[in-house]
Amino acid sequence: MAVAWETMFGDGLAALDPEISGLIDAQRTQNAATVNLVASETYCPRATLEAEASVLVNKNASGYPPRRSVGGGEILDRIELLACERARRLFGAEHANIQALSSTLANVAVVRGLLRPGDRILSFDAAAGGHGSHGGAGHLSGQDYVVRSFGVDERTGLLDLEGARRTAREFRPHIVIAGSSSYPRAIDFAAVGAIAAEVGALTFADIAHVAGLIVAGLHANPTPHYDVVTTSTHKTLCGPRTGGLILCRSAHAAAIDAALMPGLQAAPGAHIIAARAALFALVARPEFTVLMRGVVANARALAEGLREGGAVLYCGGTDTHMVVVDLRGGPWSAADLNARLLRHGIVASTTGLPADPARQGRLGLRVGTTAMTIRGAGEPDLRAMGRAVAHLLAAGPAAPDDPSVAGAIAGLAGRFPVPAA
Repeated sequence: MAVAWETMFGDGLAALDPEISGLIDAQRTQNAATVNLVASETYCPRATLEAEASVLVNKNASGYPPRRSVGGGEILDRIELLACERARRLFGAEHANIQALSSTLANVAVVRGLLRPGDRILSFDAAAGGHGSHGGAGHLSGQDYVVRSFGVDERTGLLDLEGARRTAREFRPHIVIAGSSSYPRAIDFAAVGAIAAEVGALTFADIAHVAGLIVAGLHANPTPHYDVVTTSTHKTLCGPRTGGLILCRSAHAAAIDAALMPGLQAAPGAHIIAARAALFALVARPEFTVLMRGVVANARALAEGLREGGAVLYCGGTDTHMVVVDLRGGPWSAADLNARLLRHGIVASTTGLPADPARQGRLGLRVGTTAMTIRGAGEPDLRAMGRAVAHLLAAGPAAPDDPSVAGAIAGLAGRFPVPAA
């Protein structure tokens, strides 16, 4: 017998699509049974999930406030204006655009809004810890432009500012981009900004990994001093994985807004806008600062545990939520490493490191503490996790699985449950 469409629209997921429902349940089970050290993952607050799953999911959000092309947009206008006001207040920005469907699209909108084809970009090398959306040859942000990069002085673990200055003087970039994806140290935004000022370049900071630390006052905030800043809404901001935020000087607002919409995307989703508004209210609370302090302390403890187990740390340690283990010259592949960690109850992610003539390969292991701090783990727990990871790394890919490590990690996962959604 045919099912009426009215019934179909009212069915829950388990009834309508048991296959997808079962896979979601499997992911929930895996989350609960594992220790989450993925530096770019978090557990978003229930309030943001409620906003994303609200009736706003049905509302057309095309355009910027005040919306005129779609009727009934006045309430959405109020929500978006509130989200932008909260974002400006959090970071000290003159203008905020909260519509980007991803932080990578936000980065593309910035370069397309501020540059012309053939202009020059100087950015932090993705191989040293930067991000491909900062002008990578295979990425939209790198198309139509001439791109040079600067890296890390591995003797000090700091950005190679002298190298960046020499390149800037020779190359004369139109914009200088500072920001990281797998660089665990604090970026000296003021020093990078001074290099840009010396050659008359615009300044652009991508703070996606450290935005939460900036809100908490634990990391320098480039927003009041830079032409433009972007961030994602997850990672240390702890929101849903639903997009990017652009903060800029008022003089650049019209060009960047137009480059994003209609230049790159159309309607972003009213529910996403509302979730960001709720997130910005949440992270402004003093409790969030306490959480971020724990994230940073736990990262130091994780680094200590890794060192105690004999692991070599890229750039010598951490100033953020992230630690990167240097596996260049070792026997691991990314696939073997992630599979071995998962069999022992650990989820993490691999990354590339700069080429080194003395060592084969470019593999690094990127681990972070935001997720497990939200779950309630403290410094002794993260130190223990670091020692467990280092033990598995030292054993090598040919070693049999270690039931004692798997048992210890299962115990930690059980002690610190995933927050209820």
